[in-house]
Amino acid sequence: MLHWYYKGGSAEVDKKKIGAGFAGALQKATYAVQGAKVVVRDIAADAKQSREEKKADAQKASAAKGIIAAAESENGTAPTVKCIATRNALQIVYYLMAADGTVYHNEEEKFDAIGAELDPNFADSKPAIIKDCQAQLENVIDPEDYYDVLQDGVEEALLSSSETADTFITPKLLLWNLLSIAYSDESYDEVERKLIKYIVRKLGIDKAVFLEMESSMLTMLDIEKEIAWIKTTDRPYLTIEARINELTKRKTVIFDSVKDLITL
Repeated sequence: MLHWYYKGGSAEVDKKKIGAGFAGALQKATYAVQGAKVVVRDIAADAKQSREEKKADAQKASAAKGIIAAAESENGTAPTVKCIATRNALQIVYYLMAADGTVYHNEEEKFDAIGAELDPNFADSKPAIIKDCQAQLENVIDPEDYYDVLQDGVEEALLSSSETADTFITPKLLLWNLLSIAYSDESYDEVERKLIKYIVRKLGIDKAVFLEMESSMLTMLDIEKEIAWIKTTDRPYLTIEARINELTKRKTVIFDSVKDLITL
């Protein structure tokens, strides 16, 4: 994950954790489709930072202190969210899982996997995160209120994201995780998409980025389906191998594009 670590009055980026966490998050993008996963490469930069890079990181850290900008821009557009505290991001993940009214066992397993990637202390913080989310959902009075209460919970998670939190996730990486959950059961329903679009607007993510990520996720899963299907055919081995290699290359191109979207 893209974690920001604050030490005293300064901040620094742990590049090795960026690479390892980022790779793990992108692996979670293919929970579905007969258990297939995208094999990702660690994009950690092991080289030492130059002075200019350190200066750039310091500037980013300074900007990140405004988790949600205090004021809107001059043209009245929504403030840009620089990053979200890990705990709050996990609350948002939970709300998306609950969008259809029930959090199923397999969804909770995915929640555990993402939580472990985002937060090394997730096992300890999980009960409180779920308790807070369930308390919010208990505010539902009538069934027609459910989505509004869900959305209110997401908004509160964003607004209460703490500047003093130890770790953060960037908005676009959070979006990718949300899409991986939404597509995980091959049933990306209307309520899930509605909530994700709301989150996209609140986080100030460009709609073109959202649509491209959405399309990339669907394409990657379609490729996984085709790979799984072709393995069941009685075609010659070399024919099957050639097709799988071709599909894998396509998937890699898409994957690299997603990485660029997330890290830009």
